[in-house]
Amino acid sequence: MPHTYMDPSTLPPPLLPQLEALLQKHWGYDRFREAQIPVVCAAAEGHDVLAILPTGGGKSICYQIPGAFRGGVCLVISPLVALIADQVEGLRKAGLRADALTGAVPPAAMDRILSQFEHGPGGFLFVAPERLTNPAFESACRRMPVRTIAIDEAHCVSQWGHAFRKDYLQLAVLREWHPEATWIALTATATERVAPDIEALLGLRNPTRFRMPMRRSNLAFRVVPVRHRMDAVAHWASEAKGSAILYVRTRRDAETLSEFLVGLGHRAASYHAGMTREDRDRNQASWVRGDLQFLACTTAFGMGIDKPDVRHIAHAHVPDSPEGYVQEAGRAGRDGEPSTATLFLDDRALSEAESRVRSQWPSLEQVRSVLQALANLLDLAVGSTMEDPSTLHWDDIAERAKVSRHVATKCLDLLERNGSLAIHSDPGASWFRWTASEDQCTAMGNSPQPDAPVLRHLMRTAPHGIQRRHPLDVATVSSQLGISTQRVSAHLNRLEEMDVIVLSTPDRRVSVSFAEARPDAKTLRLPRTLLDDRIQDAQDRWTAMVEYLEGNLCRAMSLEGWFGESDGLPCGVCDVCLPPAPWTEDQLVKAIGSGVSAAELRRLVPPAHHDATHHMLESLRAAGKLEWKSGWVQPTG
Repeated sequence: MPHTYMDPSTLPPPLLPQLEALLQKHWGYDRFREAQIPVVCAAAEGHDVLAILPTGGGKSICYQIPGAFRGGVCLVISPLVALIADQVEGLRKAGLRADALTGAVPPAAMDRILSQFEHGPGGFLFVAPERLTNPAFESACRRMPVRTIAIDEAHCVSQWGHAFRKDYLQLAVLREWHPEATWIALTATATERVAPDIEALLGLRNPTRFRMPMRRSNLAFRVVPVRHRMDAVAHWASEAKGSAILYVRTRRDAETLSEFLVGLGHRAASYHAGMTREDRDRNQASWVRGDLQFLACTTAFGMGIDKPDVRHIAHAHVPDSPEGYVQEAGRAGRDGEPSTATLFLDDRALSEAESRVRSQWPSLEQVRSVLQALANLLDLAVGSTMEDPSTLHWDDIAERAKVSRHVATKCLDLLERNGSLAIHSDPGASWFRWTASEDQCTAMGNSPQPDAPVLRHLMRTAPHGIQRRHPLDVATVSSQLGISTQRVSAHLNRLEEMDVIVLSTPDRRVSVSFAEARPDAKTLRLPRTLLDDRIQDAQDRWTAMVEYLEGNLCRAMSLEGWFGESDGLPCGVCDVCLPPAPWTEDQLVKAIGSGVSAAELRRLVPPAHHDATHHMLESLRAAGKLEWKSGWVQPTG
């Protein structure tokens, strides 16, 4: 199949004037970026396309222009609700019809939206991949005049991608529903191994693959070895000019570091999935406007954000893979102006990341434990079958198997892929049950605490007296109280934490069946491709990340090598190509402090200065100022 690196001069595009007219009319731009031209032209002509463009490469235009040009419905599959909301808003501002079906859309609104796209003039309809299993959606979608199908974050379909999502595997059914539609698959992070997997699993027909080289001459990668992370962040922030993002691993780190930056006098806030949608949107909008300079955030932030003038990206943790790092670092300097991507490296961050990599996939023994836990909870003997699905709570499975819920989820996925059981997508509706007495709830409902309005609503719609499951529709509660579904969910979770209710929602449950004889957990075996190869793939990613962090190769070339592209030329702007000035003797003594391991000291010194620093150490030792004991460097005396 054609595999093309971006070179618009090799593709004389007859449709280009018409597509540029659309671009001018709706977006106000006179011309496309060079990398976009072959993609939009191929898709507009009706060719299936896989476009691999780095973060900031303008992927949205690559499906929006062909979608508008081809007419009818352009169905856009995207995994991120925040990204969907931004894209819908942008298309509407451009004068194009757009809507979305996310989990927050109540049933009545969903019916209205489906009817409009089924019988109306067309437009852009955004859906999450799991929506395809909804019978009402399938029925309406089959009747829609879908002419273009865009798959964003297409690497999620591949088990070899860094962000595999099981629900992406069902997207190929859209080919059956709309056999004449043109497909546009888009990703920023597909390696040479992942790209053909995307094409095969999505069922792309004779696709043309466009890969834009990831090298951006304005982006300087830097790895900064540190002993004290907070000091390094403070120094980075004091020197940063313009908008900046500080990526962290956990929600707690986002809060801690944003408060730390505010304490230093910086305009900063946090952004993470544990915040309400309103709080996230407020902080994001303040940062985009420039009211805030820094956002300390988890990887929940950044997808689809239209802010080309981000000058600095920093990571206070070590990402697990080159794909994840490149995607986040690439959000700096999308306007072409000089920008930096800095990663702070210390022993703790490195060991934590290595531990995460090791725990990405469960062991065979853990898979066996989860299978046995299921059997015990279902009272299902070896060799028995259970064709009707039975619903269990994830926490019960995890507790019985003595694993985390994350591990339990991975184990069930592996068991389903092995054919040992089947997982069913709809384990029922949400419900709750009272645990606090009516008098206790009345007193709490009359109090000024923030959860009281939701509690009063529950008391009106689900009276006490009968200890049973009461149906719960978060969207309805949201509509009637005039607050977001995220806030309703947060209140419900707090009421459960206070032992007011027991809450059961679909995301807490799983439905399973055993159409074939239940295997014996003790003798269960999994094919190598199912588990061992995935563990090795995760390890290969980590090895590439370590080579980027600790190697002497140009940072850009190191990353490009993982993606199978390298012109062999150093970037000339990273910390390897342009190392900082050699340490003075005073700086070296300060770094050693009261003592430091030789391994850590080597990591703190820029690779280009290892030899000079070694000579300086020898000189200080000869002068009696330092001593080395069992790999430890310390002042004498």
